[in-house]
Amino acid sequence: MKHLPALVVLLLAPVAGLCAPAGPGSGPRLAALSSAAPRTGFEIDALLEHLARPAPSSTPFLEAHFSALLIRPLVVGGTLEYLGPGSLARTVTEPYHERAEVRGDTVTLERDGEPAQQFSLDRVPALRSLLASFTALLGGNVAALERQFRLDLHGDAARWTLGLTPRDPQIHQRIRAITVSGSGFDLRCLTTFQANGDVTVTLVSAAARARLPAAPDRAWFAAECRGSHARTGEP
Repeated sequence: MKHLPALVVLLLAPVAGLCAPAGPGSGPRLAALSSAAPRTGFEIDALLEHLARPAPSSTPFLEAHFSALLIRPLVVGGTLEYLGPGSLARTVTEPYHERAEVRGDTVTLERDGEPAQQFSLDRVPALRSLLASFTALLGGNVAALERQFRLDLHGDAARWTLGLTPRDPQIHQRIRAITVSGSGFDLRCLTTFQANGDVTVTLVSAAARARLPAAPDRAWFAAECRGSHARTGEP
């Protein structure tokens, strides 16, 4: 089960590449979001409608894993792909090469210089549940998503955050919460909070092209999630 945290990100990441341009009338619908209280229903429907896009889709990513066991965060970059219902891939190109792919019931892990590893989702029921959940997210199916997560949407058109809390006890034992953050219909990052205190932040799309400082920390990644550096011009 040591691969589960990376594969959780693998399942989340395709959301990042699915940011469709805002359509006619989309501004007023998103502007209806209130920063005073969490919202669900119509506002989430509107947001997911504009985040979803048919496969295949891909996006660059920059990911940092923070843990009390690490002196500095583990930072990797590469490409995330949504290949179709039940098919997702995450390719790391820096600082090493690795590819994790889910197709149907089979998970394949490949790393340079090592034989490919495969296992069935039957071994990991919680991972199968996550896959189904995020297929619903990619398809804009709020009802199916709410069966797996408690959803909270905060913010306004300038800055919003969609929180997902797993309902499944098996998943919640490992993943406490997931947040998806963006501005307008530009999705910037996904943050996974694990039960052991570890946090993984994945910058996507334009945010993933940010110039990485010599010693990136949680504060820097949080600012990138908000888009603060993009507005101020800070490095």
